[in-house]
Amino acid sequence: MQVIENQKYWFAARTRDKQEFAVRKSLDKLKSEEKLDLDCYLPMRIVISQLKYRRKRSEVPVIRNLIFIRATKQTACDISNVYNVQLFYMKDLFTHSMLVVPDKQMEDFMFVMDLNPDGVNFDNEPFAIGDKVKVVKGDFSGIEGEVATEANKTYVVIRIKGVLIASVKVPKSYLKFIK
Repeated sequence: MQVIENQKYWFAARTRDKQEFAVRKSLDKLKSEEKLDLDCYLPMRIVISQLKYRRKRSEVPVIRNLIFIRATKQTACDISNVYNVQLFYMKDLFTHSMLVVPDKQMEDFMFVMDLNPDGVNFDNEPFAIGDKVKVVKGDFSGIEGEVATEANKTYVVIRIKGVLIASVKVPKSYLKFIK
């Protein structure tokens, strides 16, 4: 993908171990104090842990050490080089430049994560890759991905190339093949 100078893109970045919240806080601070034009997305889920006499409800990152940043390429570079935020951008294996996540893939991923983060499976290795499909009914209506099956269950696989593969279970009758 050709990166245009003043256009905003989604970039995938790694953080140091257990530093997702600190990086997000630093990015929010840069956005408000330095007036940087950026957005960040940290997929979260709720975890309930049993303490001795009570239960504790807390938010945890769905994917450890990963945050998504929407900014121009120059702003994205300035975040780590000028403002010293500890993050490391993922590289595209073919172009050896910063990995750009297409807007449609990112929108679909955010929609699925916001709706039901516990119902999503993450894989580094894909299922048997099938045809391109679009979900036309149900909670995930509008999501595009590839169809995959495992143990007689149908999944829609959403790929963020070079970063992750997320799959969500969807009935076959909710799918429509696209070209």
